[in-house]
Amino acid sequence: MPPSERFIWAMPRKQSVTLPDGQDQQDEEIVFWTWFFEKIRPLTQSVSEARSSFRSGPVGGFLDTVDQLVSDASDVVQIATRRSAELAYSAILRSPAYLIVTILLASALIGWRAEDFEHQINGDVEIYLPDGANSTDLLNEVREQWSTDIVILYVQTNNAAKGAENGNENITDANILNQISWIEGDDNNANEGGYMRGLDYNKNDRGSLSCSSPNTGCDGVVWVLSPAQIVKEANSSDFRFSCAVEKYGVPGSDGDCPIASQNPYEGYSIPQGDGAQERIDNYVENAGELMHNFVRDTNNDQIWDTGVVIIGISFDMANTDITPRQNYKDEESPIRDHKAFITHAKSLLSSAPVDKCQICTRTYDEVWTLDQERIDVLPDKRRAVTVTGLTPVLHDVSDSIYDELRNTMLPISLILVGITMFVLHRSWKVVVICGTPIALSLAITFGSTVLFDIMLTPMIISAGPILVGLGVDYSLHLTNRIEENRKDILDELEIESWASQRDGDSVEEIDPFDPKISLTATVRAAMTTGNAIFLSALTTMIGFSVLMWPELVPIKPMRTVGVTLLLGISSTFVISMLMVPAWIELLRYRKGDSGNIFRTNVVDSSRRKRIEEEKPSKIGQIRDEKAIDSSDVFGTILGINSLLFYLITTTVFSGALYVLTDLTNDGCLILGFTLSTTLTFSLLDEFWESVGNVPLKATLVVILLSTAATIFGAMMFKEQLEKDITGSSDEVPPGLESYETLREYSMVFEGGQTNMFIVDATSRGAQNETAPIRDLPILDAIENLQVMKIDNVANTTTISLVDILKAVHVDLEVEGLQIYDQSLWDLIHDDCWDESTNPLRPDCWPYSISSREDMVNIAFDTLSPEVRSMLMNADQGQGETKTLVYVNQPYINLAVAGGLRDTIDGHLDEGGCTSALQCGALRIEGVSNSLLTGGLPVSLDINEGIHEAQSETTISTMVILLLVMTLLFRSPRLAIFTMTAVGVVVLWQPILMWFYKVNVNVFTAMIGTLVFGIGVDDSIHIIDRIKDEGETPAGIQKSVSRTGRTIFETTATTCTGLAAGLFVAIPGLQNFFVLMMLLLVLALLTSSILLPSLIVAYHELAHALMGRIGTWQDYGESGAIADSSPLDAVVID
Repeated sequence: MPPSERFIWAMPRKQSVTLPDGQDQQDEEIVFWTWFFEKIRPLTQSVSEARSSFRSGPVGGFLDTVDQLVSDASDVVQIATRRSAELAYSAILRSPAYLIVTILLASALIGWRAEDFEHQINGDVEIYLPDGANSTDLLNEVREQWSTDIVILYVQTNNAAKGAENGNENITDANILNQISWIEGDDNNANEGGYMRGLDYNKNDRGSLSCSSPNTGCDGVVWVLSPAQIVKEANSSDFRFSCAVEKYGVPGSDGDCPIASQNPYEGYSIPQGDGAQERIDNYVENAGELMHNFVRDTNNDQIWDTGVVIIGISFDMANTDITPRQNYKDEESPIRDHKAFITHAKSLLSSAPVDKCQICTRTYDEVWTLDQERIDVLPDKRRAVTVTGLTPVLHDVSDSIYDELRNTMLPISLILVGITMFVLHRSWKVVVICGTPIALSLAITFGSTVLFDIMLTPMIISAGPILVGLGVDYSLHLTNRIEENRKDILDELEIESWASQRDGDSVEEIDPFDPKISLTATVRAAMTTGNAIFLSALTTMIGFSVLMWPELVPIKPMRTVGVTLLLGISSTFVISMLMVPAWIELLRYRKGDSGNIFRTNVVDSSRRKRIEEEKPSKIGQIRDEKAIDSSDVFGTILGINSLLFYLITTTVFSGALYVLTDLTNDGCLILGFTLSTTLTFSLLDEFWESVGNVPLKATLVVILLSTAATIFGAMMFKEQLEKDITGSSDEVPPGLESYETLREYSMVFEGGQTNMFIVDATSRGAQNETAPIRDLPILDAIENLQVMKIDNVANTTTISLVDILKAVHVDLEVEGLQIYDQSLWDLIHDDCWDESTNPLRPDCWPYSISSREDMVNIAFDTLSPEVRSMLMNADQGQGETKTLVYVNQPYINLAVAGGLRDTIDGHLDEGGCTSALQCGALRIEGVSNSLLTGGLPVSLDINEGIHEAQSETTISTMVILLLVMTLLFRSPRLAIFTMTAVGVVVLWQPILMWFYKVNVNVFTAMIGTLVFGIGVDDSIHIIDRIKDEGETPAGIQKSVSRTGRTIFETTATTCTGLAAGLFVAIPGLQNFFVLMMLLLVLALLTSSILLPSLIVAYHELAHALMGRIGTWQDYGESGAIADSSPLDAVVID
């Protein structure tokens, strides 16, 4: 009988112990479980009879028929697929170089566009607005007439500087105000060209609404509010007031104001000449609290050393005159957008002549306002004028993240992945085989985003390492399975060769790359592991497609990640399935064939020693027939105990990283630990045989530990994942000038978040001979809402028409005699309007020549076009009908900010709301107000949208994948087991977030779906292998030991790829990638240990319910697990 037909049959034995008196006593645990299952046998029998009755009925018969039809169809598809695979791979293996060159050229046609994918990244704030949120709808309503996009110029005089640079300049000094006014644009430089005319040279254009094409006079600035603007407003108000009086008081006036024009008029500019500073000081005093919103004394020396210029810019910049930026897709159509405006503003500052604006290019070494706790990450120099604001910050963050992705993450990720693959396979060839599909899929993915004009966001940084990991997953699984199949075929041929030699026949040398061997190995791999890869890719794409559903994901940046991942996964799957076999054939790859670096005299485990010493002379003997002995798995490496080797390599790797890189201590330890783990476990070959036994020998322990962790994670789930999204400095690159300045502005001015609400008097119509929104009762109601309610909310200030009318003073003199000097607000509220005919009030007699209504119109016409653009909509026939009230708040914790928003909205909806735009807080018929919108409400709605997306996408992904896998596996049981193994990892995420103090952000919100997408790959590979090997102890042991090792290799490679995120200078992103790495490790454990344990438990329980407790012990033809106790055996020969 040939050696292959000899096997050991272990006869069943009752497990018992022999007492001294010779009596047998059964194991107490078995006795208990036997008693338990005997007790419930009537119930199980009833269930079994019900199932049998159902299956024998018409419905059961119908289901059996359907199942048979599906099986027949599946067989037909499998036959067709196998034949197609044979034809396809035979062609590929005949000319592997031709296929590789073809794919390289085809990929290059798309991939070369990846060079420009930077320009697909959109950093505008509106892309973060959650779809369907009230704040979004309101913001879009505001955007129709006003500006919602803010740019801030943060100005500091030399009085804010320390040391030798310190001076006594005040923001309200005429010299400083003239320089700020030059930057803004005024009547003194409006007729200059280029940058010399300032940013807002056209005060009547409402940004770009009055222009229909570029270079027609629109500057893109809707309004400016600053210390200089307040002074210019006051300096020019006397003329406009006189002109308005002439317009409404002189019959037949045509609006040209010939009488008012006879008086000297300096225009919309800072006072000049003698007495200029005195007049400025007077304007500043009259402005009162309005001026205080824009200036600060930061060193308590009674000098205003810091000021801000708030600029509202157009949403659509296409028809403006700003300097465009290059359009890399169409050079004939340059781009004018927010990013171009920011560059335009910075260019204006950097090119300013010293005689016009000395502070424009001035810098300080240190200022009083620097945050000493962040001094190490702040820019070395502080500009006297810094461009900041939410819009510039978002664009700067986008650019920085792109630079991190392109210049840091991807190169380091590819290097680490290459090193890991070499360590695992001891061959440079595998780097080429698996690395090429990764590189090509990345090029195709990012090239496609340019080719198809897919908008990207900064969140795309998370897609690169994920695609690298999935590319490694597909390529390594297929590579390992082809190699495993080739080895099995060679073993079979060696047996046949040994038999031929024994019989005296001539034997030819076996070529591992014989065409028949290569084709057979490849087709087998395609029909087994290839099937699992296809299922993995399909389920992953379905899982990631959930991120694209607007109904579940209201945040567009999250949806763009879903689109990119779908493109990447599909291209990765196709390229891997085609190129991997071609590269293997072309390079004649065998695992570890590059040399004996780690194979001879390096790994010297005791088991390997014994195997070599006891190796039989018979060539055909197969190692899989040996009983598994796990008593000395770990052994030694390089003559060192493996655990000690592990500690040494971790120390060496971490130390080298600490010396050679700028990683943090935690980063060095994490990456060093990852590399050491990969190296150590790749050298302990026999360890994986023991891993296969864990689900069989520790089933209950694995399930109990997993259940405990799952319960603990579920208890923390809501607490951790419903935390408010952070917007701290950890989420942006350190030292980012615009962010650091905005952060300082928020602290110094207690502002930064510009919110607003609309007051709409369209329905009320014109009243009291004024435009609808000019009506005095409406203004009084707005003042009451501001002063009595909203201004009393903590950390909140407001600016409205009321504040401007209070700030603008009119000074009327007749032949040197001052007859009037008060604010416009006081003027229109003067009680003399009601007493003008009272003979006892001679001081009110002059008022009889006009009326309060005319004076209201005069007061409004006294305001400059810029202020009216900021606060009122354009006259569209019946005069202004709407006004905007600005509500300013600092950047504060969202938990606190949410309460502030609720309080403000509580005031705004006191009269009841029919919609977010129709509330009655002013309590005037025909006048409505909106709820709050702007920075704070949008942030809160983004926070809510991300939390909703986080939970809904996770649940939806789980349900959809469960249904898909039920259909693909044709087994709800296996689908449930698979999803359980993946789902528990998501429930363990809160534990990791709690332990590592990871905050919720836009990136971590996607982790649930990403882990499902990647983790389900591992579980599918295990399930598919178990289905191939059979749901027996032997099949499970073999599946875990072989496929589990491949999953370890792919997980290790993916984790080292993700570890490139540790080199990113953004702590929030570092936390994201560390969390991803840990969750992938947990996914490895659940797929390789927990999932098989669930299958084992199922079969053990099924046998127990049938009254055969402890009988599921058949290890099939693969041998049996060695037991220390003797067995009764019969050797059959």
